[in-house]
Amino acid sequence: MTDERAASLLELAVELEERDRAVAEQIELVADLAGRAGAVRERAVHVAAQLAGIPDELAAVETAEADARAAERESRADLAEAEARLAAVERGRRSKEDDLAQARRSAVTAREAVADALARIDRLVTRRTELHDVEGALLAESEGLAVEAQEVAAGMREAPRVSDAGKADPGTTLDEIEHWGGIARAALFVAYGTLETEREKIVVEAVALGASVLGEQPPGTSVALVRRRLEQSLGG
Repeated sequence: MTDERAASLLELAVELEERDRAVAEQIELVADLAGRAGAVRERAVHVAAQLAGIPDELAAVETAEADARAAERESRADLAEAEARLAAVERGRRSKEDDLAQARRSAVTAREAVADALARIDRLVTRRTELHDVEGALLAESEGLAVEAQEVAAGMREAPRVSDAGKADPGTTLDEIEHWGGIARAALFVAYGTLETEREKIVVEAVALGASVLGEQPPGTSVALVRRRLEQSLGG
């Protein structure tokens, strides 16, 4: 084999390796975009579900708080009555010890009922604040997801083998992002499959080149390995 022929074959092997490396990088890019699009869509679904449940939770808390405040008012009325009865028994000269003990127990029970109602009100007020805080955090996250979706969409517009349908604008609402995410992932999976097929063809071409020079199929399916074997064989 002439030196010119050997140099030509090595040049072809190097070209195949460069093409293989370029397609591998494209595959990695598309896979990363698919993962990001899927993660954004998943979070959008989760955030939307949580936001949808907050109004009902707030309504339940408000109803429970109204009931607790009503119970507090009733308990305070019972306490006032119990304390008045206790004071009357304590002032009575002919009051029996049993009557006094009963009046004291009633006053204690009434005070505990007031304390319980106040504690319940405090818990419900805290829960209402927590729900508003959660709602605010979820709304902030939804804004962040919209930004992330825009970034992924921008990457898709530059990515290879992505169909026009996959380059649509993701929108800004959670529903829009969820819908876009499904389309984006599908388009990226198709692009991924197309690039994988392209890389397989490059490998087949490299293996065929190696076989034609070495007289046998080179081991493995790495284009870089085929190039190295050819260099060794041709003295590159």
